[in-house]
Amino acid sequence: MIKVYQKIIDKGNGDCMQAVMASLFEKRMEEIPHFISFGKNWFSEFYKFINDNGYKYDGTLNNKIYSKILSPDSCFEIKKFHKASIIRKSNLRKESGINGLFFASVLSPKYTKSILEKHTTHAVIIDKDFNIVHDPNPEYENILHYPLSDIIGYKGIIDIYLINPK
Repeated sequence: MIKVYQKIIDKGNGDCMQAVMASLFEKRMEEIPHFISFGKNWFSEFYKFINDNGYKYDGTLNNKIYSKILSPDSCFEIKKFHKASIIRKSNLRKESGINGLFFASVLSPKYTKSILEKHTTHAVIIDKDFNIVHDPNPEYENILHYPLSDIIGYKGIIDIYLINPK
């Protein structure tokens, strides 16, 4: 991994995901699509980029507590989770990642003011122990914790994208 830092820090138009992918794949930012600019089609560009670079997408691990917080209907029905898709050490340990590292999302420290508002996510790189090994926003170099980390656990990680070698 090389540390690439984002150039655009802007709610809804930042390039943190692009910087994370450049870091993981050891490429220049210009070699990575600006995924957010594809709007609702960002995932197809993400998937294509991963495949074109010798990797495959094997799903996403989700933070169960965060998902429950966001589901107001959970008061009337029990939300069921597939055990293999929940963030847990046992689930992440089975994955290779990119040299043992993973693209994950946290809540944006800059743009998350309240649990009651729509959340803005931020891309980071983690290891198999959920340590955030690189945050592409240079403003967060000495960050102590991410929003809701005390409540949702896993250092505030809300999801982990499983990218493994083909």
